[in-house]
Amino acid sequence: MAQLRAALRIFPLLIVTALHGCDNVEWGGADLDIVPPPPPLNAIPVAPDEQVFAEYGLPTGSVLFKVVQLEQGAQLIPVAEVSGDSLRTLRRPAAVAPDAFESKFREAVIPVGSQFELFRRGANVGTFVVHGYGEVTPCGLPTATGNATVVAAATQVPQFLAFRQGLAPRVIGEYSPPVIDGSINTYASIVAERLILQAGLPRPRSWVGAQRDLQALEIAQGANPEMAATYLVADSLAAGPAGDGGYSVFYIADYESRRGYSPVYQEVRDYSKTGKAAPKLLDYLNWDGREGDEILIQVFGEEGSWYEALGREGGEWVKTWEGGKC
Repeated sequence: MAQLRAALRIFPLLIVTALHGCDNVEWGGADLDIVPPPPPLNAIPVAPDEQVFAEYGLPTGSVLFKVVQLEQGAQLIPVAEVSGDSLRTLRRPAAVAPDAFESKFREAVIPVGSQFELFRRGANVGTFVVHGYGEVTPCGLPTATGNATVVAAATQVPQFLAFRQGLAPRVIGEYSPPVIDGSINTYASIVAERLILQAGLPRPRSWVGAQRDLQALEIAQGANPEMAATYLVADSLAAGPAGDGGYSVFYIADYESRRGYSPVYQEVRDYSKTGKAAPKLLDYLNWDGREGDEILIQVFGEEGSWYEALGREGGEWVKTWEGGKC
Protein backbone atom coordinates (compact mmCIF):
# COMPACT_ATOMS: atom_id res chain seq x y z
CA MET A 1 0.00 0.00 0.00
CA ALA A 2 2.89 2.36 0.70
CA GLN A 3 4.20 1.66 -2.78
CA LEU A 4 0.75 2.46 -4.22
CA ARG A 5 0.67 5.82 -2.44
CA ALA A 6 4.15 6.64 -3.71
CA ALA A 7 3.18 5.73 -7.24
CA LEU A 8 0.07 7.89 -7.06
CA ARG A 9 2.11 10.86 -5.90
CA ILE A 10 4.65 10.45 -8.69
CA PHE A 11 2.30 9.63 -11.59
CA PRO A 12 -1.04 11.34 -10.81
CA LEU A 13 -1.57 12.76 -14.30
CA LEU A 14 -0.71 9.44 -15.97
CA ILE A 15 -3.19 7.59 -13.79
CA VAL A 16 -5.99 10.08 -14.42
CA THR A 17 -5.38 9.87 -18.17
CA ALA A 18 -5.31 6.11 -18.19
CA LEU A 19 -8.45 5.84 -16.10
CA HIS A 20 -10.49 8.45 -17.98
CA GLY A 21 -14.03 7.27 -18.49
CA CYS A 22 -13.81 4.44 -15.92
CA ASP A 23 -15.95 4.19 -12.83
CA ASN A 24 -14.21 1.31 -11.11
CA VAL A 25 -10.66 0.17 -11.88
CA GLU A 26 -8.38 -2.49 -10.47
CA TRP A 27 -4.72 -1.50 -10.32
CA GLY A 28 -1.98 -3.30 -8.45
CA GLY A 29 -4.45 -5.25 -6.35
CA ALA A 30 -6.38 -2.17 -5.18
CA ASP A 31 -9.89 -0.99 -6.15
CA LEU A 32 -9.95 2.70 -7.17
CA ASP A 33 -13.27 4.59 -7.44
CA ILE A 34 -13.12 7.56 -9.79
CA VAL A 35 -15.57 10.26 -8.66
CA PRO A 36 -16.15 13.79 -10.02
CA PRO A 37 -14.98 16.75 -7.91
CA PRO A 38 -17.57 18.36 -5.64
CA PRO A 39 -19.45 21.35 -7.07
CA PRO A 40 -18.40 24.84 -5.94
CA LEU A 41 -19.98 26.04 -2.72
CA ASN A 42 -22.13 28.68 -4.40
CA ALA A 43 -23.64 25.99 -6.64
CA ILE A 44 -24.78 23.75 -3.78
CA PRO A 45 -28.47 24.41 -2.97
CA VAL A 46 -29.05 24.83 0.75
CA ALA A 47 -32.49 23.87 1.96
CA PRO A 48 -33.69 26.52 4.40
CA ASP A 49 -34.52 25.42 7.89
CA GLU A 50 -38.10 26.68 8.15
CA GLN A 51 -38.04 26.72 11.94
CA VAL A 52 -34.85 28.80 12.06
CA PHE A 53 -36.11 31.17 9.37
CA ALA A 54 -39.38 31.68 11.23
CA GLU A 55 -37.67 32.09 14.60
CA TYR A 56 -35.31 34.78 13.33
CA GLY A 57 -37.79 36.46 10.99
CA LEU A 58 -35.67 35.78 7.92
CA PRO A 59 -37.10 36.11 4.41
CA THR A 60 -38.03 32.84 2.72
CA GLY A 61 -38.67 34.33 -0.72
CA SER A 62 -36.94 36.71 -3.12
CA VAL A 63 -35.52 39.86 -1.56
CA LEU A 64 -35.36 43.16 -3.42
CA PHE A 65 -32.09 45.04 -2.86
CA LYS A 66 -30.67 48.40 -3.81
CA VAL A 67 -27.03 48.60 -4.92
CA VAL A 68 -25.30 51.97 -4.57
CA GLN A 69 -22.03 52.72 -6.33
CA LEU A 70 -19.34 54.09 -4.00
CA GLU A 71 -15.92 55.61 -4.63
CA GLN A 72 -14.48 52.21 -3.81
CA GLY A 73 -16.77 49.30 -4.75
CA ALA A 74 -20.50 49.23 -4.10
CA GLN A 75 -22.95 48.63 -1.26
CA LEU A 76 -25.86 46.15 -1.23
CA ILE A 77 -28.86 47.33 0.84
CA PRO A 78 -31.95 45.19 1.56
CA VAL A 79 -35.25 46.88 0.70
CA ALA A 80 -38.06 44.33 1.12
CA GLU A 81 -39.17 40.77 0.45
CA VAL A 82 -41.33 40.14 -2.61
CA SER A 83 -44.68 38.79 -1.41
CA GLY A 84 -47.23 38.03 -4.12
CA ASP A 85 -47.99 41.22 -6.03
CA SER A 86 -46.62 43.44 -3.25
CA LEU A 87 -43.66 43.69 -0.89
CA ARG A 88 -43.20 42.68 2.74
CA THR A 89 -41.21 44.76 5.21
CA LEU A 90 -38.07 43.09 6.57
CA ARG A 91 -37.60 43.54 10.30
CA ARG A 92 -36.03 41.86 13.28
CA PRO A 93 -38.52 40.17 15.64
CA ALA A 94 -38.63 41.85 19.03
CA ALA A 95 -37.65 38.62 20.81
CA VAL A 96 -34.46 38.16 18.76
CA ALA A 97 -31.22 39.86 19.80
CA PRO A 98 -29.77 42.24 17.17
CA ASP A 99 -26.44 40.38 16.97
CA ALA A 100 -28.17 37.04 16.44
CA PHE A 101 -30.47 38.44 13.74
CA GLU A 102 -27.64 40.15 11.91
CA SER A 103 -25.51 37.00 11.96
CA LYS A 104 -28.31 34.75 10.66
CA PHE A 105 -29.34 37.31 8.03
CA ARG A 106 -25.82 37.57 6.65
CA GLU A 107 -25.39 33.81 6.64
CA ALA A 108 -28.70 33.07 4.90
CA VAL A 109 -29.38 36.11 2.70
CA ILE A 110 -26.08 37.84 1.82
CA PRO A 111 -23.20 35.38 2.42
CA VAL A 112 -19.70 36.33 1.29
CA GLY A 113 -19.15 35.10 -2.27
CA SER A 114 -22.83 35.22 -3.24
CA GLN A 115 -23.76 36.84 -6.54
CA PHE A 116 -26.61 39.20 -7.35
CA GLU A 117 -28.13 40.29 -10.65
CA LEU A 118 -28.39 44.03 -11.23
CA PHE A 119 -31.29 45.80 -12.96
CA ARG A 120 -31.81 49.29 -14.28
CA ARG A 121 -34.86 50.66 -16.07
CA GLY A 122 -36.40 47.20 -16.27
CA ALA A 123 -33.37 45.50 -17.86
CA ASN A 124 -30.62 43.22 -16.59
CA VAL A 125 -27.38 45.23 -16.66
CA GLY A 126 -24.79 43.27 -14.67
CA THR A 127 -23.78 41.46 -11.49
CA PHE A 128 -22.68 42.22 -7.94
CA VAL A 129 -20.48 39.92 -5.84
CA VAL A 130 -20.38 40.15 -2.03
CA HIS A 131 -16.85 40.58 -0.71
CA GLY A 132 -17.59 41.69 2.84
CA TYR A 133 -20.15 43.12 5.22
CA GLY A 134 -21.14 46.73 5.65
CA GLU A 135 -22.93 48.73 8.29
CA VAL A 136 -26.42 47.99 9.56
CA THR A 137 -29.27 50.17 8.29
CA PRO A 138 -31.34 52.30 10.69
CA CYS A 139 -33.99 49.55 10.38
CA GLY A 140 -31.48 47.00 11.70
CA LEU A 141 -30.85 45.23 8.38
CA PRO A 142 -27.29 44.16 7.53
CA THR A 143 -25.72 45.42 4.32
CA ALA A 144 -22.88 44.03 2.24
CA THR A 145 -19.98 45.47 0.26
CA GLY A 146 -18.52 44.22 -3.00
CA ASN A 147 -17.95 44.97 -6.66
CA ALA A 148 -20.50 45.64 -9.38
CA THR A 149 -19.82 44.76 -13.02
CA VAL A 150 -22.22 46.37 -15.49
CA VAL A 151 -22.67 46.88 -19.23
CA ALA A 152 -20.93 49.87 -20.80
CA ALA A 153 -24.16 51.89 -21.09
CA ALA A 154 -24.72 51.69 -17.31
CA THR A 155 -21.24 52.58 -16.04
CA GLN A 156 -22.35 56.06 -14.95
CA VAL A 157 -25.54 54.88 -13.22
CA PRO A 158 -25.27 55.60 -9.45
CA GLN A 159 -27.60 52.85 -8.21
CA PHE A 160 -29.43 49.71 -9.26
CA LEU A 161 -32.08 47.26 -8.14
CA ALA A 162 -30.80 43.76 -7.38
CA PHE A 163 -31.86 40.19 -6.64
CA ARG A 164 -29.77 37.24 -5.57
CA GLN A 165 -28.77 35.02 -8.48
CA GLY A 166 -31.30 32.22 -8.90
CA LEU A 167 -34.05 34.31 -7.30
CA ALA A 168 -34.08 37.18 -9.80
CA PRO A 169 -37.06 37.91 -12.05
CA ARG A 170 -36.79 37.09 -15.73
CA VAL A 171 -36.80 40.18 -17.89
CA ILE A 172 -36.51 40.64 -21.64
CA GLY A 173 -34.75 43.45 -23.43
CA GLU A 174 -31.52 45.39 -23.29
CA TYR A 175 -30.75 48.49 -21.28
CA SER A 176 -31.59 51.56 -23.31
CA PRO A 177 -32.26 54.50 -21.00
CA PRO A 178 -34.78 57.09 -22.22
CA VAL A 179 -33.56 60.67 -22.37
CA ILE A 180 -35.07 63.85 -21.02
CA ASP A 181 -36.19 65.63 -24.16
CA GLY A 182 -37.61 69.08 -24.82
CA SER A 183 -41.22 68.13 -24.16
CA ILE A 184 -40.36 66.78 -20.70
CA ASN A 185 -38.50 69.96 -19.82
CA THR A 186 -41.40 72.04 -21.11
CA TYR A 187 -44.14 70.23 -19.20
CA ALA A 188 -42.34 69.34 -15.94
CA SER A 189 -43.01 72.63 -14.14
CA ILE A 190 -46.43 73.09 -15.79
CA VAL A 191 -47.64 69.80 -14.28
CA ALA A 192 -46.09 70.69 -10.92
CA GLU A 193 -47.80 74.11 -10.90
CA ARG A 194 -51.21 72.55 -11.53
CA LEU A 195 -50.77 70.19 -8.58
CA ILE A 196 -49.50 72.94 -6.29
CA LEU A 197 -52.44 75.23 -7.06
CA GLN A 198 -54.95 72.39 -6.66
CA ALA A 199 -53.54 71.78 -3.17
CA GLY A 200 -53.84 75.48 -2.28
CA LEU A 201 -50.09 75.92 -1.79
CA PRO A 202 -48.05 78.97 -2.86
CA ARG A 203 -45.93 78.78 -6.00
CA PRO A 204 -42.19 78.45 -5.42
CA ARG A 205 -40.05 81.53 -6.00
CA SER A 206 -38.06 79.66 -8.61
CA TRP A 207 -39.21 76.62 -10.57
CA VAL A 208 -35.61 75.75 -11.38
CA GLY A 209 -34.68 75.92 -7.72
CA ALA A 210 -37.72 73.88 -6.64
CA GLN A 211 -37.10 71.08 -9.13
CA ARG A 212 -34.95 68.60 -7.21
CA ASP A 213 -35.29 65.57 -9.48
CA LEU A 214 -36.48 64.89 -13.03
CA GLN A 215 -36.24 61.49 -14.71
CA ALA A 216 -37.45 59.96 -17.95
CA LEU A 217 -39.08 56.51 -17.84
CA GLU A 218 -40.28 54.04 -20.42
CA ILE A 219 -42.80 51.85 -18.65
CA ALA A 220 -45.23 51.75 -21.59
CA GLN A 221 -44.06 51.58 -25.17
CA GLY A 222 -44.69 54.80 -27.01
CA ALA A 223 -43.19 57.71 -28.88
CA ASN A 224 -42.79 59.80 -25.72
CA PRO A 225 -41.43 58.43 -22.45
CA GLU A 226 -43.08 59.00 -19.09
CA MET A 227 -41.48 61.30 -16.56
CA ALA A 228 -41.11 61.38 -12.78
CA ALA A 229 -40.43 64.64 -10.96
CA THR A 230 -39.88 65.92 -7.44
CA TYR A 231 -40.38 69.58 -6.50
CA LEU A 232 -39.53 70.86 -3.02
CA VAL A 233 -39.95 74.15 -1.20
CA ALA A 234 -37.84 74.88 1.90
CA ASP A 235 -36.46 71.35 1.80
CA SER A 236 -33.88 69.05 0.20
CA LEU A 237 -33.81 65.45 -1.02
CA ALA A 238 -32.09 64.17 2.09
CA ALA A 239 -32.94 63.20 5.63
CA GLY A 240 -33.20 66.24 7.88
CA PRO A 241 -35.61 68.95 8.99
CA ALA A 242 -37.38 71.19 6.50
CA GLY A 243 -37.81 74.95 6.73
CA ASP A 244 -40.96 76.92 7.44
CA GLY A 245 -43.62 76.58 4.76
CA GLY A 246 -42.02 73.43 3.38
CA TYR A 247 -43.86 71.08 1.06
CA SER A 248 -43.16 68.43 -1.58
CA VAL A 249 -44.68 67.52 -4.93
CA PHE A 250 -43.98 64.17 -6.55
CA TYR A 251 -45.66 62.84 -9.66
CA ILE A 252 -45.38 60.40 -12.54
CA ALA A 253 -46.85 61.66 -15.82
CA ASP A 254 -47.46 60.12 -19.22
CA TYR A 255 -47.92 61.78 -22.58
CA GLU A 256 -50.77 62.04 -25.04
CA SER A 257 -50.63 64.14 -28.17
CA ARG A 258 -53.94 65.91 -27.39
CA ARG A 259 -53.17 66.95 -23.82
CA GLY A 260 -49.41 66.73 -23.44
CA TYR A 261 -48.15 65.39 -20.12
CA SER A 262 -50.54 64.77 -17.24
CA PRO A 263 -50.02 62.91 -13.95
CA VAL A 264 -50.97 59.26 -13.58
CA TYR A 265 -49.74 59.22 -9.96
CA GLN A 266 -49.21 62.13 -7.58
CA GLU A 267 -48.32 62.99 -3.99
CA VAL A 268 -48.54 66.56 -2.68
CA ARG A 269 -47.59 66.98 0.97
CA ASP A 270 -47.93 70.11 3.06
CA TYR A 271 -45.39 69.53 5.82
CA SER A 272 -47.33 71.66 8.30
CA LYS A 273 -50.06 69.00 8.15
CA THR A 274 -48.26 65.76 7.36
CA GLY A 275 -44.65 66.26 8.43
CA LYS A 276 -41.73 66.03 6.05
CA ALA A 277 -41.90 63.43 3.27
CA ALA A 278 -39.84 64.09 0.14
CA PRO A 279 -40.20 61.27 -2.44
CA LYS A 280 -37.80 60.43 -5.25
CA LEU A 281 -38.10 57.77 -7.94
CA LEU A 282 -35.48 55.02 -7.60
CA ASP A 283 -36.34 52.71 -10.49
CA TYR A 284 -38.89 50.35 -11.97
CA LEU A 285 -38.86 46.61 -12.67
CA ASN A 286 -41.30 43.74 -13.06
CA TRP A 287 -40.09 42.09 -9.86
CA ASP A 288 -43.17 39.96 -9.12
CA GLY A 289 -43.37 38.25 -12.51
CA ARG A 290 -46.88 39.50 -13.17
CA GLU A 291 -48.03 41.77 -15.96
CA GLY A 292 -46.46 45.21 -15.93
CA ASP A 293 -43.64 46.90 -14.02
CA GLU A 294 -43.61 48.04 -10.42
CA ILE A 295 -42.05 51.31 -9.26
CA LEU A 296 -39.81 51.81 -6.23
CA ILE A 297 -39.64 55.19 -4.50
CA GLN A 298 -37.43 56.40 -1.66
CA VAL A 299 -38.98 58.95 0.70
CA PHE A 300 -36.85 61.22 2.91
CA GLY A 301 -38.11 62.30 6.32
CA GLU A 302 -36.69 64.37 9.14
CA GLU A 303 -34.63 61.59 10.71
CA GLY A 304 -34.28 58.97 8.00
CA SER A 305 -35.81 57.53 4.86
CA TRP A 306 -38.11 54.70 3.83
CA TYR A 307 -39.35 53.04 0.65
CA GLU A 308 -42.68 52.88 -1.15
CA ALA A 309 -43.83 50.72 -4.06
CA LEU A 310 -46.34 51.57 -6.76
CA GLY A 311 -48.26 49.16 -8.97
CA ARG A 312 -51.25 49.10 -11.29
CA GLU A 313 -54.68 48.18 -9.99
CA GLY A 314 -57.60 48.41 -12.38
CA GLY A 315 -55.47 50.40 -14.80
CA GLU A 316 -54.55 53.02 -12.17
CA TRP A 317 -51.22 53.56 -10.46
CA VAL A 318 -51.61 53.14 -6.68
CA LYS A 319 -49.35 52.72 -3.68
CA THR A 320 -49.12 48.98 -2.99
CA TRP A 321 -46.65 49.03 -0.10
CA GLU A 322 -44.98 51.40 2.36
CA GLY A 323 -41.91 50.29 4.27
CA GLY A 324 -41.08 50.90 7.89
CA LYS A 325 -39.97 54.35 9.00
CA CYS A 326 -36.90 53.66 11.11
